[in-house]
Amino acid sequence: MTLKDFELPGDNHFIAMEYYWLLLNRTFLIVLLEDCLVAIKANGMVSIESGADAFSRQISKSFAIHGDLHNPYSYIKDSYIKKVESDDLLGTEVLNKERANFRIYYKDIKTAWYDQRKKWGMGYYPHDGKVYLSFDNHKKKEFIILGNQSGKEIADLISKRIAIQ
Repeated sequence: MTLKDFELPGDNHFIAMEYYWLLLNRTFLIVLLEDCLVAIKANGMVSIESGADAFSRQISKSFAIHGDLHNPYSYIKDSYIKKVESDDLLGTEVLNKERANFRIYYKDIKTAWYDQRKKWGMGYYPHDGKVYLSFDNHKKKEFIILGNQSGKEIADLISKRIAIQ
């Protein structure tokens, strides 16, 4: 199945941000398939518009999201999606085209839970807390739920898929 063939109703995907290397971030379109979730990098680094001088403001503006910040699709850049839209979501090519893309099988997830507290550093970007995935190796993955999405519903969707594995 390719992303082009995949219908995106409200209950089979979500848009989330992930922090890495302490303060850098990237945005993902996360598709919930039958046996796994596939995270496709949908935007690079995002920042708020700020800065004391014109140069700093111009730089930060280039990393800012423009448009309806409550619409999670505003955080996606088409150029990232077009790179993988014809690739098999269960194949290796979608993972190889972008180093940040990843796949997690539900059987490998120990728990999924929702934390409604806002993520530090998100500035004026609306978000509904964080969804965490934990694994048997004591590692965890944090997804910041962007725009007008329900982190609780997303954690519940993932938890249901974990339970049937």
